[in-house]
Amino acid sequence: MIHQHLAAKLGAEVLLTVENHHNFAWKERHVIDGAEREVIVHRKGATPAGVGVKGIIPGSMATPDFLVCGRGNAESLNSASHGAGRVLGRSPDGLQEH
Repeated sequence: MIHQHLAAKLGAEVLLTVENHHNFAWKERHVIDGAEREVIVHRKGATPAGVGVKGIIPGSMATPDFLVCGRGNAESLNSASHGAGRVLGRSPDGLQEH
């Protein structure tokens, strides 16, 4: 909503909207052990990546983010990495401190 209001106030045209829900649980159907089942998928640290689903995979605070389009990989429950992770994503150079 904030982006929509800001674009309207600036008179800007929105070219693409991408939502990146990644800490939610969904009720979905997946093939598990050869049988289709209704399951709850919680994508902590992952983002939905079903066929054609647009998403964002963030880099660190010092590296770029990536706009992606899902491939629908059943082995990953139609999910993709959410990014660098907390430690890497918050370090200035994107490298883990030891």
